[in-house]
Amino acid sequence: MFYLCILLLALCNSSSAAPYPGCPPDGPLLPRPTNIANSEIVKAATGTLQDSLDRAIEGQIRSGFIVENTSFSIGLISHDDPSNVPIWEYHHRGSANTNGTSHIDGDTQYLVGSISKLISDLAFLRTEIDLQAPVTEYLPQLASNSSVISWENITLASLTDHLSGIPPNGGFSEWYFLQPLLEQLGFPSLPIDAYPSCGVDGLNKPCSKEQLFEQLLTARPVTMPYQRPVYSQLSFTLLSYALGAHLNKSYEQLLDDYVIQPFNLNNTGVSPGITSLAAIPPGPNNWGAHYGDGTPGGGLYSSLHDLTRIIQSILDKTALRTATHDRQWLQPHSHTSSPSTSVGQPWEIFRSTNLTPSHHHTIDIYSKNGGAYGYTAQLAVIDHYGIGLAILTAGPADAYRILYDAMLSVILPAVEQETRLQAQGHAGNFTSRDGLVTLNTSMDDGPGIKLDALTRNGSDILAAMSSFYSQALPQFGALSTDFRIFPSDPTQEGISNATGTNVSVIREDWRINLDFLPNSAETSGSDLPGQGAWQGFCTAWQTADWFHYGGEAVDRIVFLRDRGSGEVVGVEVPFLRAALGRDGV
Repeated sequence: MFYLCILLLALCNSSSAAPYPGCPPDGPLLPRPTNIANSEIVKAATGTLQDSLDRAIEGQIRSGFIVENTSFSIGLISHDDPSNVPIWEYHHRGSANTNGTSHIDGDTQYLVGSISKLISDLAFLRTEIDLQAPVTEYLPQLASNSSVISWENITLASLTDHLSGIPPNGGFSEWYFLQPLLEQLGFPSLPIDAYPSCGVDGLNKPCSKEQLFEQLLTARPVTMPYQRPVYSQLSFTLLSYALGAHLNKSYEQLLDDYVIQPFNLNNTGVSPGITSLAAIPPGPNNWGAHYGDGTPGGGLYSSLHDLTRIIQSILDKTALRTATHDRQWLQPHSHTSSPSTSVGQPWEIFRSTNLTPSHHHTIDIYSKNGGAYGYTAQLAVIDHYGIGLAILTAGPADAYRILYDAMLSVILPAVEQETRLQAQGHAGNFTSRDGLVTLNTSMDDGPGIKLDALTRNGSDILAAMSSFYSQALPQFGALSTDFRIFPSDPTQEGISNATGTNVSVIREDWRINLDFLPNSAETSGSDLPGQGAWQGFCTAWQTADWFHYGGEAVDRIVFLRDRGSGEVVGVEVPFLRAALGRDGV
């Protein structure tokens, strides 16, 4: 009774507080849209984008980059499209790009820079080597008591996700040709023998494997392992050495065995690629360069169609041995000081709430950027919607940022709109055959599906949940009365008679998001300072599946989708032992 009184007090006081934005679960808030290649909404958006690109290239509007010096290929990829090519793509060949191919298309080759790291990580993960092993297990040359870096504490996993703390580049980050400029800027003059004996651009040859190991034994760490992310090219060189020692294969063999052949890639490989198939920008560039042992971190070439196959496999959870491994791969491993930027394996993760202006909610973009001299590239996996984006450019480096912003701003709102349109079937009124249980859902501007009412024999089950959850979990405060349900992904095929006849259905598991109102200055009832200081903290993730009734979770709702038509025909509420059909059907 005491906790119920506290609940009522909190609810009454909350009326003067600012609206609580809520804390929906991470990930898709509605089922991923399907067949968006035929969506009129998405086709209208890509048509608008295509018209804008045409006008920019023709000079009718400002492009922001030198059109004649820039060639590019961009595409939108969908998780369920069977064609293995983007559902929309756009290509442009700069008029000044006189070398290489005369026709830009989805099979045109570009240098992809550090997208090589993502492709390398894909290969390493597919070998299923023990990533928790120390690098010294495979590279005993680094085991030395005199080394400043404790290499025995550097795991292969830390090399894949920028958490090793080691220097970013192999050997040294030195550019001898910059010395005159640096001296003009106030740096002291140095004799040649002050520079390392290898790996200095413009002075001497790249370091051999043996020279690299020798230098790494005297190198200083940037930070300690797992202290914070430090971007590293060197990590991928060491990974290729370790995998090569373990499997007795060169990096090129690893790439072919674990990525190129399994994914049927025709235009991906170790630089140099095929000049007649390449987009080559005017002026100095790195096409045709040999990257040597730096290849795993930045020396690959690829095409839009090849990257599409990789992105699509990640989206449909077939890139690795199991779907669980794919989901594990799409997780952050560390964070930067920015709440919008995290780091994965080796994902560069952007988290935003502003990409769909009409329906603000959190969207995570798992991306990888790459750059080589004369080339830039951007790959993005947006698992939230089951879509991906790819951008390949040859020419000035500013084009990819402009193209990426344009794609995000036009495509994501359209896909969000299509997602909501396809989810409309989950909204409606449902009643059990005996009339005992009713469930009403709707869609508004908020996230997920709104659970408006759930009753049994005239009793308000949602009100009951507000009461007993606040009593069962008093440390969280008052349960929000804005009940919303979200897909939790498990599905199961079966038979249901919720509609009065046996129907072959797909059961979709959804969960009621049990979100508690935060403490605030208005609701705390306290004059102590700082009330509401941590009201942005999310507690809803801690309450899933927390309360059971007769062995069934009280927050579990199961939508019934007809296997033939795909229509939502009913709902099961397991904890109420009820199967409900859609009213009027």
